[in-house]
Amino acid sequence: TDGEDFFYFQSTTRRSRGEDDTALAALSRQAILVPCSLHQISPPLVLTRAPQPLPDDCYVKVGRMLHFHPEDLDKSAVWPLMIKEAQVCEILMNHPHRNVTRYYGYVEKDGLMTGLYYKRYRQTLDDAVKKGAIPRSDIESSLDQIKEGIDHLHGLGLVHNNINPSNIMLDTDSTLVIIDFDSCRKPGESMLEGKYGTFPFSNEETTSTFENDFYGVEKTHEWMDKFYDEQVIG
Repeated sequence: TDGEDFFYFQSTTRRSRGEDDTALAALSRQAILVPCSLHQISPPLVLTRAPQPLPDDCYVKVGRMLHFHPEDLDKSAVWPLMIKEAQVCEILMNHPHRNVTRYYGYVEKDGLMTGLYYKRYRQTLDDAVKKGAIPRSDIESSLDQIKEGIDHLHGLGLVHNNINPSNIMLDTDSTLVIIDFDSCRKPGESMLEGKYGTFPFSNEETTSTFENDFYGVEKTHEWMDKFYDEQVIG
């Protein structure tokens, strides 16, 4: 999806991944269009609209509708998370840091907020390690960059809450950058509503705390060490 349309379909029959296009097309005709009011909203005046034209090195992040409750539409709305992430990113935009993602502003179409514009980076830390783009000798310096980004966030009174190798990007100059702020909260805020950490890099805490980020860094360090150990054994 481009963030403009979501569809809902439920089946009691398990379908094969190899199902032909004709069968899939028949199923798609039974899909229900999800009301746009669940994933688009008039943007609050305090938020920044992305300038036009945008640089080539950017992408649009749209709300992900992971669950749909036709009997209770309020439970399905994803725009509250998008608004919350945009509010966090306003702080980041006013206080930039080389190890924290660059945010350009929200996307607007027909007066509605449909997504968020971010800088596009080369590859994730997960991919970089697996492809050998970061040698084992650079583990500590890489972690230092991540810690610098986290220290910056904490200094702004923010906790990322989902530090893991897929939420850290490698820029073209090999700078490590923290991305994905839909789990970001102020210390003490509940994470029961919305997104939270990723197993096994999360301590499964339901409250936003600085320790959540330290735990994520520690587990990322362990993951990198384990990967390189297995490469040597293999």
